[in-house]
Amino acid sequence: MNDPGPTRRSPLRLVLAVGIVLTGAVWILQGLGILTAGRSFMIGDPTWAVIGAAFVVTGIVLGRRAARG
Repeated sequence: MNDPGPTRRSPLRLVLAVGIVLTGAVWILQGLGILTAGRSFMIGDPTWAVIGAAFVVTGIVLGRRAARG
């Protein structure tokens, strides 16, 4: 009775999830002082490493949901 119907994968959501993961990874590297190219207030600030980690986790969760449909 409560059949949701066929599941559909969402390529747009998957692309957005990958973008979120990559953004988070850059923020982690900047926050840890590993990625120092350019001038940024984020370089060497551990707060951005934590925010970046949260983005990576969020992107992975969204990506898994998008891949399942």
